[in-house]
Parts: sequence; structure tokens; C-alpha cells
Amino acid sequence: MIAAVPHAIDDARRWTKLLAPYREPSLARSLAELVVTAVPFAVLWLLMWLSLRHAGYGLTLLLAIPTAGFLVRLFMIQHDCGHGSFFHRRWANDWLGRAIGVLTLTAYDHGATPSTTSPAATSTSAALATSAP
Repeated sequence: MIAAVPHAIDDARRWTKLLAPYREPSLARSLAELVVTAVPFAVLWLLMWLSLRHAGYGLTLLLAIPTAGFLVRLFMIQHDCGHGSFFHRRWANDWLGRAIGVLTLTAYDHGATPSTTSPAATSTSAALATSAP
């Protein structure tokens, strides 16, 4: 068991070195990811709207499946913006995160407060504090 620890440490160091180029955001990669996600999402959304008017619910529901996948991908980009890892500049991450939040119906700045306590935990602890004798 003791012999496995140095091997694990060597593996961790090797992985750290291997993944080091991906630690910093790349503007070209970020823009490419945004384009290959937002453009198909917009096209599918438009096709859903058109199919609803001209082809009925069946095709619309069928198109909703890949559209939802691209919406999830947009949420992941929003999440990366929240960590400041999508662009080098904080303002660019914030701007894009807020814009995507309109589509994902997720408040971007809600989790950006310095407090690490969730609103549910805060309201629970506040309720307990007020109910104490």
C-alpha cells in the first residue's frame, strides 16, 4: 500500500503538467465554443417556432430535444463565466454570463455575493434564531 503513494503522486504531477495549457482561458477557443453553441441553439429555436406554426407539435417536440441540449451547453458556458474562466477579463465573463442567464432563466449575479451561505441555509438559520426562547 505504501508503494502506491509515490506512484499516485507521480501520476498527479504528470496530469498537472499535461493539463497546464488548459488552465488559462483562450479567447479563440472561448469564441469558438460560444459560436458552435449559440448559433445552433438559435437556429433550432427558430425552427421550433416555424414548425409550431406550419408543421404542428410533433416536429416541434422532436426539435426540442437537441435545442435543450444546446441550452444546457449555454448554461455550462454561463457557469464557466461565473468562475471567471471563460474569458480573461472579468467584465466579459460577467456580461456574457448575464446575457446567457436571460436564456437559461438563471440569475447570474445571485451566487456572486461574498457570502458562501445559501439563501435556504440563511433563511433556515434566521427562522431558528427567531424561534429560540
